[in-house]
Amino acid sequence: MSADAQAAPVTANGAPAVVEKPQETPGFKVFAGNLSYTTTDDGLKAFFAPVQNDILSAQVIMRGSRSAGYGFVALASVEAAEKAVEALNKQELDGRPVIVEIAKPADQKDQEKKEKRSSKRRPGRRGAKAVPGEVTEAEANGEAPKAEGESSAEAPKPKKKKSPRKKKAAATPAEGEAAAEAATGAAETTDAPAKKAPRARKPRAPRPPRPAGEDPAGEPSKNMLFVANLGFSVDDDGLKALFTEAGIDVTSARIVRRRWGNPRKSKGYGFVDVGTEENQKKAIDALDGKEVASRAIAVKIAVNTPQDEEEKPVDGAAEVPAAAPAPAATAA
Repeated sequence: MSADAQAAPVTANGAPAVVEKPQETPGFKVFAGNLSYTTTDDGLKAFFAPVQNDILSAQVIMRGSRSAGYGFVALASVEAAEKAVEALNKQELDGRPVIVEIAKPADQKDQEKKEKRSSKRRPGRRGAKAVPGEVTEAEANGEAPKAEGESSAEAPKPKKKKSPRKKKAAATPAEGEAAAEAATGAAETTDAPAKKAPRARKPRAPRPPRPAGEDPAGEPSKNMLFVANLGFSVDDDGLKALFTEAGIDVTSARIVRRRWGNPRKSKGYGFVDVGTEENQKKAIDALDGKEVASRAIAVKIAVNTPQDEEEKPVDGAAEVPAAAPAPAATAA
């Protein structure tokens, strides 16, 4: 044994002392979410300029060669992390409002997952073992729990046999009785309710695709605009605000959404009613090709496509007027 080796610490009674491991102080790492796919490590580090002297590292999490849309910034102190959250949460970076929060430690995340799983257990099930400290269903109803190994006084009930639907005829029945039984059996067979066949749905003919470069069939609208290449987070109010901020009067704005899902997700395009042809030209000049949330949007005059008369509303939806712009009719 080397003389330089340190002796293990002992207590007064000679037993070895328990050395506690130093715990890491949580809260130094900050989570940055809702990042643009174009944001880099350097861009994320520059975004945290209010605490740049306390930055230890800044990393955008990648999935292969593409950004996952979030990252982490390690700071030197808890005070710097709290200052970053207060100053930068909901601030825009590369056209997106960034969510800035203090990152949770790994052990806290594991604990939350365990609590979430345990909360899914359905209490009060008959035959299920109660967790120590919980009141069982029998105890809640005033029934005393049975001791282990105690045999039940009641004998198990025998299973009932299903009786046959039709009684068998006697070995030598009279001719009149046999005829009556045959007539009764025929009546029972006739009166039995027939199973209702499932209603067959009429297949919907698919809409033929429009060749690339060809204008949609229909009359150009004199008040409606078609807006495409929108971010999926843009809602009706956001679409309306985009036009009003450019000084254009808006009668209505609507994002086209999918028929399924809760909530129903945007399809990335919509329609805006600006009232007049003059406002249409003004909006196209001001907004066509403008970048919104790192996307160059397209603003064009909508086309009123005639709707097929045989087409009926689906899933209780209101019938669309013939002059209303359909989602497939994009722009002139």
